[in-house]
Amino acid sequence: MIISLGEALIDFISRKDLTFEGFPGGSPMNTSIAISRLGVPCQFLGRISNDMFGCRLIDHLHDNSVGTDMVLRTDDSTTLSFVQKQTDGQASYGFFANNTADRNLPIEELNRIKLPKEAKILHFGSISLSMEPCGSSISKFLLTNSNNLMLSFDPNIRPSLVPDRNKYMERFQQLCSISSVLKLSDEDLLWLYPELTTEKATSFLLESGISLIALTTGKTGALLINKKHRVSSPLFDLPVSDTIGAGDTFHGALLSYLYKKDWLNRKTLENLNEKQLSEIGNYANKAAGINCYRSGANPPNEMEMGKDWGV
Repeated sequence: MIISLGEALIDFISRKDLTFEGFPGGSPMNTSIAISRLGVPCQFLGRISNDMFGCRLIDHLHDNSVGTDMVLRTDDSTTLSFVQKQTDGQASYGFFANNTADRNLPIEELNRIKLPKEAKILHFGSISLSMEPCGSSISKFLLTNSNNLMLSFDPNIRPSLVPDRNKYMERFQQLCSISSVLKLSDEDLLWLYPELTTEKATSFLLESGISLIALTTGKTGALLINKKHRVSSPLFDLPVSDTIGAGDTFHGALLSYLYKKDWLNRKTLENLNEKQLSEIGNYANKAAGINCYRSGANPPNEMEMGKDWGV
């Protein structure tokens, strides 16, 4: 089993001008959907509203066979995200998250959760770590449980939601020190370490405690990096509808592949060879490419991953 910790929200995606269509979203939830569709058992851990949006989020998790045993319900409202698609398929975001369900997550509620023994890894990240009080609550919870469970971290940074860069960087480094897998984009890396080259920044992160780095690099694909190897994996090149959920799908496929191969331990991750790293990158890039071929966050299932897409 894989556990997904963080926000679940509603993405309102632009169709034209001020016309928007709503979809279930949130980086950790999107990743949990990707994992489950790829045939790996997954539980979502987060705080979801009892309002009409929250009920839709619960239905979405159930529809995709993601477990909700660890979901915390509340009367606080649901976080809303407005997504403006650009002409190149990229997207800009605006968030409405004051006093919302996921943002108001208290450490007391998290500490009542009993993590199942069958869980192999817990993934977390995104906007939950840049807002309070949820950022502090999640960090404390992870520090308490890191000795018993592997962690996978996707910062998925939204700079406009980071009120204090120095505080965020301190938290980021602390969480990297207890995480085994780090998935991030080249934009994340540039924001984190603008003064360093990609090679120096990733080397620094490996020295801080990370065993495997997956760095997505836009149109050039991804880099899979451990202390022994750096492998480039090309983009799975399908026509792009938009990039919403691409990184989340990549992360979900990455963890699913590691789970199925039984590679989810630090020693194995540190000793993956070039061929194995290439396999991981190709699988995750294919999942992300299929997601981008469709509108919104819509990860592929196992059957679609086995299909020949003509690439």
